[in-house]
Amino acid sequence: MNGFYRFPEIRHRNKVGSRKQLAKVLEECSEAYDAHNDWSIETALYCSGGWALENVVEARDAYGMELMDVIHAAETVLRMEFSETEVEMLRDAVERKNREMGYYGAAAGEGGAGCTAPA
Repeated sequence: MNGFYRFPEIRHRNKVGSRKQLAKVLEECSEAYDAHNDWSIETALYCSGGWALENVVEARDAYGMELMDVIHAAETVLRMEFSETEVEMLRDAVERKNREMGYYGAAAGEGGAGCTAPA
């Protein structure tokens, strides 16, 4: 595992085509989206006094795990399609592009008011 990847390489990556693995990325994104909705609902219920904090924490953890599944699935596709050297160059290019677009640093209007569940 080089410095880029967060997860070990899956055992049978050569048995799954890259298109099928890309569909897995989309599936994991959908699951993360649904988990975010669940977390939002749990937080709203908690803020209205109708739900326990432990439900919010569990929903937040589930959402975080789904996001990690997205990363893992995307890493698998990257390993299928690109060498480690190419992945590093692509990562650097994306960071450079995003930096030029102003995506990094404190964004105006971040933060918020109202009830938020503790992390």
